Formats: sequence, structure tokens, C-alpha cells
Amino acid sequence: MGSFEVGLWLWSEVLTWDDLLILSAKLDVDREVKAIKDGNIETLFDAQDSILEKTEQKAVFILDEFQEVLNFEGFLGVMRAVTEKQKNIAYFISGSAVRMMEEILSPENPFFGQFRRIYLKGLPRGDAVELAKTSLERAGIEVSQSALELIYKLTQGHPFYVLAVCRRLIEEGFERIRRKDVHYAFLTELLTEKGDIYMHLEYVFNESLSRAYKGPIHKQILLILAQEEGLRLSEIAKRLGKPSGEVSNYLKFLLRTDLIVRQNEKYYFADKLMRFWLAKTYLGITELELRREKYLEGLIKELEEKYLRVKRELGLARESVVREKMGEVFGIDFKPYRRGDVEFNGVAFGDGIHVLEVKWRHKPATYRDVEKFVRRVKEEFGSAVMFFFSESGFTEKAKELCKKEDVKMLTPVDLESGLLSVVEGGDST
Repeated sequence: MGSFEVGLWLWSEVLTWDDLLILSAKLDVDREVKAIKDGNIETLFDAQDSILEKTEQKAVFILDEFQEVLNFEGFLGVMRAVTEKQKNIAYFISGSAVRMMEEILSPENPFFGQFRRIYLKGLPRGDAVELAKTSLERAGIEVSQSALELIYKLTQGHPFYVLAVCRRLIEEGFERIRRKDVHYAFLTELLTEKGDIYMHLEYVFNESLSRAYKGPIHKQILLILAQEEGLRLSEIAKRLGKPSGEVSNYLKFLLRTDLIVRQNEKYYFADKLMRFWLAKTYLGITELELRREKYLEGLIKELEEKYLRVKRELGLARESVVREKMGEVFGIDFKPYRRGDVEFNGVAFGDGIHVLEVKWRHKPATYRDVEKFVRRVKEEFGSAVMFFFSESGFTEKAKELCKKEDVKMLTPVDLESGLLSVVEGGDST
């Protein structure tokens, strides 16, 4: 089993109750275990701490998909009240519904400030390519560099997707991987029910909607957006044949699920692969159809148009998230700015001029990036308070230039943790 305390959580799967009582008696914790049977959640938390103290052990609990606790009224308050007194237990919590997890860790909830947040993203290109290459070569399969690059391009470095595509290629018995084979393997994994990527997206989709009282209507909205993104509230309401006020409430729920985002009063899928999956699987695509070359070519073309070439559109959505976070953290209401050929990710007027630059990519912002931003700001406004957000941080030369030009550097940590302390012209804390 590994450890007795883990067994307490999983006993219904691996032990009968009598087995557990015998084991607990041998460890002299039968009294605590019996209390669990007829107790409540408070009893469970208290008993596990008592068991660890008696057995002189420590435990680490890893609670996956932690956002599911929102389905249990009062759970967070009870857990917080008990765990703050525990000395022998550490907790790791994780979840795929990012916004719900952020809600759990927000200032108005019991666990605010109790967990360090780590946001996981896809692997860098080099690491994703190496993962695919190693997986295929171990199976004795020859693969070209262009095929490896295509695996990265299709999966965007998501390690689960990379391995799923490689497993499919291995199971198909290819001796040498061509780009056409990669396309087939990826679409099979994505669009057929036996595919691991299909099952993952189906799980995320169903779990995201599981708390929706009006589930069928939410699903209908998503199907509308799967066919055509960038619709306004009024356009979605018209297609549903319902009042805008009612549809607005449905959309507020969907925005909390991480399935969609709102940018410039228009609604988009947060994950373009999810959009493509939803649009196609509801049409019922079979593996036989995927083996037809012309049909496969058509899907590939559509995939590239609706998924692989949406980086600009997705960038706009991410810029919107950064602007919203800047408003929450710094109280500055940034808006997109455009005058002729001049464009900035965010500008705020009022008590002086504030300008925001957003770089959302898998490499640090460079000296040239900062220099170009500063030059454009000075040409347009003369002087302004400058913020530069970079998903992957800054190069050393870029940091030096920020210090010289008084540019405030920001990374996801600064906004996600709600920190207000940004060193002016220096490293973000």
C-alpha cells in the first residue's frame, strides 16, 4: 500500500472494513479508525493527524482536481480550520480548472496565502522535440526532424499530447515517420473515441460543465462558438432565441470554467484545440474517414486555419487577461490603444499616462524588445509610466535597459500572486 495513512483514504478500493480494523489494531490506532466510520469530515482530518502522531510518521497528501471541493458546502472552511493546526501533514493541491483554483485561493476564501502557486505550461520546443524523438527511437522507429517539429507544432508542447501522438505512431507500426503519418496519428488521437487526447478533452469538457444547472444551454453556447468564434453577447442571444440578460448569466458561468475567454466584448475558446475537437466530434468522425487521404487533407487544412494560425487571436485574449490583472493589482484601467499605425497593448490616461507592453511567448524579452517599446512610447507620448509584461522573463541586457529607462518589469508571478512590489526599473519580485 505504501503507507497506512494513504490507505485510510483508499481503503474502500483495496481493503474491506474488517481488514482495515485488523491493521489499525496492530498499529494501535483502531480507536481513531473506528471513529472515522461514523464520523464526518472533521473527524477524518483530526483522526489522520492523531494516527500520524501515534505512529511517528509524517504524510504528504496530493489532492488532484481540487476545484471539485466546491461541490461540498463548507468543505474549505472545515479543512482550513483543521489543517492550520496540523504539524505532520503537508498538502499539495492541483486542478485543471485554473479560474476555479484561483477562486479557491482568492482573498475572500479560507486558503488565501496558504499555498504557493505554480502554473504549468507546455514544454519548450527543444524539450518537446527531444521527448518525441526519445519515445520513438526507443521503439526502433526512424523519424525525421521535420516530423518531430510537426509533433511540437500540433501539440504546442503539451507533454501528454506529445506522448499520446508518439504512442499512436508506435501502435500503428510505422517504421519511418513522415509528416503525413504525424497528421494521421494526431487527428486519430484527437477525433476518435479511442484516442487519449479525445478522452482528455472529453473529461475537461464534461467536468467543466458538471456544475452547470443549465448544462444543455451552456453546451449549446459552446457549440455555437465552436462553429464561429468572436461573437458578441447579442449575437449569441439571437442564435439561442433568448434575452441577452439571461444569456449573460450563462456566459458568466462559462467564463469561470476556463473553456472560453472574453476579449473586446467578444467571446472565444480559450483552447483552440478544444474548439476544433468539439466542432468535429459532434459531427461524428470515424477512423475509416481519417484513413481517406482527401478527407484527411481537408481536416488538416481546417486544423491549420482554425487552430495553428490563431496565435494572434489567442494573443489578444491573453493581453486582455493581463490588462484585467493589472487593474486588479495596480488599479490601472488599461485599454487597447490604436492611432493610425501606432498600436499599444494597453494605455491608461488619468493621473499621468501609463503604457503596457505584453510579450506572451516561450523565450525571455530581449534588449531589442525593450528598446523598441521605449522608442515607440517616447515618439507617441513623450513620457509615460511604462510597464513591460513578459511571460518568460527578461534577458540580462533587457533588465539593464529597463533599469536605465525606468521600465517596470512584470512576469506572471507578479500578477498571479497579487504582489504590488515591482522594483522600478529592476527585477520584479
